Amino acid sequence: MGIATTKSFADVPKETQVVVEVIDATYDEEGRFGPEVELTLDVHKPSAFAGETILSSFSLSQPRLRKVRDLREDGLDDEAIATVLENKNFEFETIDDPETPKLGGALLRIVKSCYDNDARAVKKLLEDECDTFDDLADALIGRQFVCTTRKDKREYTRVDGKGEFYRVVKDEPGEASEASPGLQQKQQEARAVTKPEADDPDWEDLPF
Repeated sequence: MGIATTKSFADVPKETQVVVEVIDATYDEEGRFGPEVELTLDVHKPSAFAGETILSSFSLSQPRLRKVRDLREDGLDDEAIATVLENKNFEFETIDDPETPKLGGALLRIVKSCYDNDARAVKKLLEDECDTFDDLADALIGRQFVCTTRKDKREYTRVDGKGEFYRVVKDEPGEASEASPGLQQKQQEARAVTKPEADDPDWEDLPF
């Protein structure tokens, strides 16, 4: 049966376009950077990296609390942070008030890609089939999408959360192609103009 390991890390060059399947997905309400969904991804293509496992986490949207974290890291005190938030039209009683997490950013783009960019299917998933983010994580297991790799500061392979995501094009029943011709170039061009997001943070300071 083999020997189980606690973590698996792929060794795929950065900026490699890969077809991946979600083999596990976990919602963590208290993640390193707030609520997040961690995806364990099995690489299908290119064939040279088939069987590699990529682990990446994607934050849910909490714009006020994220702004608070960023400003504290910049050295601002709570009074100054409150002033900044008020100037940006955030509504709050205290700057650390709970904020309902919302689906957005890279994780939303992954969801759309997993469901073939079918707006009706995505709407049905989010409105009728999922009541919690745990439900959403479960719904992604077994789904496939196309993404691009990056390397974090520890040289671990991650998903490039700032890049684009694509649906998997089926060549034959049960067979997935990597993408249509020119997709790599289009993705690189899109990434060059994409506003940076913190959906997939580096984990270089974590002990694993």
